[in-house]
Amino acid sequence: MINAVNIGFYNKLISSASLQTALGGSASDKKIYNVKAPQSATVPYITFGLNTDRPIGTFESQEAVEDLTYWINVFSSTSVAHVTTITDLVLAVMDDATLTVTGYTGMKCVREFMGAIIWDLETGIYQIPLRYRLWIDKT
Repeated sequence: MINAVNIGFYNKLISSASLQTALGGSASDKKIYNVKAPQSATVPYITFGLNTDRPIGTFESQEAVEDLTYWINVFSSTSVAHVTTITDLVLAVMDDATLTVTGYTGMKCVREFMGAIIWDLETGIYQIPLRYRLWIDKT
C-alpha cells in the first residue's frame, strides 16, 4: 500500500507543468524525490515521504480507510522568493487534491502544516517544510 501511495503522490506532483518549469526538471529527472535526493542532485528540488499511517476501521473492515500523513520539503539556493514561489506551486497542486492510488479510492488530501523558511548557512540552501494528511479508501 505504501508504494502505491508514494507513486500517487509523486504522479500528482509531476503533473504540474508550472512546477516542473520552476524546478528545471527534465524527462529523465523531474527533481522530485521520495525521501532523499540523490547525491548528484542540484537545487531546486522537492523531497517527500510517509510520516504516519493509521488504519481507520469501519463495521465491515478494520482497515477500510487509511489515514496517512506525508511530508514535503522544498529546497532552493536561489532566494527566499524562489523557494516560496516553488512552495506556492506545490500548494496549488496538492491542496485538496485527489490522488490516484492503485487499489484505493482517493478521498482527500489536506495541508496540515507549513513551517518557517529554514536557511542553512553551510550549504546556502533555503527549505520550506510542509505536511499533508491523506485519506484513502480500499476499493
